[in-house]
Amino acid sequence: MLKDIESLRFSYESRLFRAIGSRLGHIPLIDYACSRQLLDTRRRDLLGDAVRVTPDLLPGIHKEYQSCLDMLGGGFTGDLFVQQSSFYNASVFAHDKKFDILIHSALLNDFTPDELRFVFGHELGHVIFKHYLFPVRDIIAQVKNHDPEAASLLFRWSRASEISADRVGMLCCSQLGAAATALFRTSSGLSNIDVNKVLQSFRCQYLDLENQLLFVNNTDAWVRTHPMIPIRFKALELAALDIIALSRKTGGFSTKGFRKIDEQIALILEKIDSCSNRSNMS
Repeated sequence: MLKDIESLRFSYESRLFRAIGSRLGHIPLIDYACSRQLLDTRRRDLLGDAVRVTPDLLPGIHKEYQSCLDMLGGGFTGDLFVQQSSFYNASVFAHDKKFDILIHSALLNDFTPDELRFVFGHELGHVIFKHYLFPVRDIIAQVKNHDPEAASLLFRWSRASEISADRVGMLCCSQLGAAATALFRTSSGLSNIDVNKVLQSFRCQYLDLENQLLFVNNTDAWVRTHPMIPIRFKALELAALDIIALSRKTGGFSTKGFRKIDEQIALILEKIDSCSNRSNMS
């Protein structure tokens, strides 16, 4: 399965990565020894301050987590940790094919198994696509004052990388509804909303956001490392049928067709970035 998963990487992410290399003259990746040290340090902290999820402790949660690992394959190994928090959040640290995922307790308490698989898959997507080797926040801090164009490229890459990770999340949960409600809960804090109402709400909100961004003058909110939630939903909706076909191995996935979907999503993001740039120059 892993060789097919690479096809899910958002091609716009790869294009921006090359543009960053051209702009900076090199790609400032974390080296092998440093990434190993970061993972070892993070693991020490997790073992000291969080609780490791094991089959004996939380069998249902661990089963969902393990199902994502088994689906993705590729020899990746890592532990799942949980830490007390009322916020819906998760993070991952990785080195080579080893990783540790930290998930906040609110997610385990409130999310359905399908929604959790989306979250687990999203974090594993960052590992598979090796996003951890590119410390984008640190690089932005270094260049934002003297090279705003490079900073803009870095923000755009970070947003594109989240779309790549979302696709792996959908691969693991195999349904647009669960992916959408996971995003909905994360952004709203609400639960027990009918999935069809969530889908319709996101579709309408995306259209309103697209129109609003054409007229808004203050675009500071677009200086962010994650895409706006309605945009993440739209990117998933466009790719849903292909990703679900890949997860179910029905033969309906076409790399060539998927690249056309990439072009649609890239146009959405580029249009918004273009509006942002025009507003900043006015």
